[in-house]
Amino acid sequence: MDTETLYNFTYTLVKSFEEAKDRNELIESFSKAFRIFFNIEELKIYMMDEYSYLLKDFTKPWENLSNNPESTEIKQQFDNFLIKKSNFEINNNILYFPICQKNKTLGIVKLKSCEKINPKSNFFKILPLTIAQISMLTTTLKNKEAIKISSKFHQTVRNIAKITETQYELDYILPIMGEMIDQFISEHLIYIFIKNKNKKEYKLIWPKNCSDNRIYEYLEEITPKSPTIIKQDGKMGIFPLIVDSKAYGAIVAYNHFDKITKKEIEYLEEIKQQAQITLTRAKSYIEVLEYATIDALTGYNNRHQFEKRLKETTASAKRQNQPLCCIMSDIDFFKKVNDTYGHAVGDCVLKNVAKTIKKELREEDIASRYGGEEFIFLLPHTKLDEAKVVAERLRAQVEKKKINIEEFNIDGIKEISVTISIGVSEYNKNDKEAQSLYLKADEALYKAKEGGRNRVVIYE
Repeated sequence: MDTETLYNFTYTLVKSFEEAKDRNELIESFSKAFRIFFNIEELKIYMMDEYSYLLKDFTKPWENLSNNPESTEIKQQFDNFLIKKSNFEINNNILYFPICQKNKTLGIVKLKSCEKINPKSNFFKILPLTIAQISMLTTTLKNKEAIKISSKFHQTVRNIAKITETQYELDYILPIMGEMIDQFISEHLIYIFIKNKNKKEYKLIWPKNCSDNRIYEYLEEITPKSPTIIKQDGKMGIFPLIVDSKAYGAIVAYNHFDKITKKEIEYLEEIKQQAQITLTRAKSYIEVLEYATIDALTGYNNRHQFEKRLKETTASAKRQNQPLCCIMSDIDFFKKVNDTYGHAVGDCVLKNVAKTIKKELREEDIASRYGGEEFIFLLPHTKLDEAKVVAERLRAQVEKKKINIEEFNIDGIKEISVTISIGVSEYNKNDKEAQSLYLKADEALYKAKEGGRNRVVIYE
């Protein structure tokens, strides 16, 4: 074998690890290296799972090998390497060789060629070096993934802890938790249930559907002192949520094909502990905020306070014969933001839009969060043409604002932008009801959205 061929092969193997973003890319890069010696039809790697002690496809670790002649052959070859400690096995056009670390067999490589493999070819002179390189590269990638998962776990716990900084409604918090846990424990179906106080049964909060009715039966086993409940031969984990010494709900993780690993159980138990703290805090906030006037997420007036200020402001405008205008805005395609990036990013968008708009308002202007992604502003001593200028300025400032979402680690996306639609109305002292002012602004807002969004429409 000439030195250049050896160099090209080893260089391609090492370079493949540096460039590969995931396991599939790594296998493809390995294939590229082996094509220097073989006319490859297929290259696969199988690794022994340290938790289930099952041999699994390196690129599909969530799947168990099916019971077919091919998988039986792979398992047999792996067992042979465990016993014989040989470097390779050839079966016509298929080459098997082990993945090892410290004399321990961790997996097996299956290389299928379009031609019969010659055991006396030059490749087998460097096979021991090849085994060492591939073993090092695959195990290093797995270690990097483990570090990344650990980092993602701690980020998930922190995010769950931070939810009550901006939200306190349980029907809103629980789905956010579900999304966060689902992104972390991606190889299992994640469900979140809460207990219906009156009917004393469990209701699915996240996601929308659960087709396995056995879960509901298992939930009935939960008591205020229940530990983690493992069902379905280890494939399902039920993690009770205990709040104020009462069974409040549960996080359920389920994999139809594989057992939940010991490490995943440890992760979920710690997530459960933080979820319980967050829920306890949220319940306390609810009791306090029953008498509050400020929206916790944006710092604006809440809807209840808006209605109070509306009556006061319209009465003052009428009494003093002063102009008054109302601006109603809605973030365009906000549901798409939530569906694409998750509710945590949605909250970040709401906070940033509210902050951006607040900078453009006068101190005397009254800002309120009307609900969801809708904001409403009362502009005392302001005529309609002046209000239109303000509305256009708000729209333009929101459109050019870049919202940083780097902390949420979403596929390398660091920032996003949104737009708003706006409806503007002017107070008419002949209106019998104060609500007429914002109802007219709402009608104009509807026309702005119907007309293409990211625009201002004046009620006429």
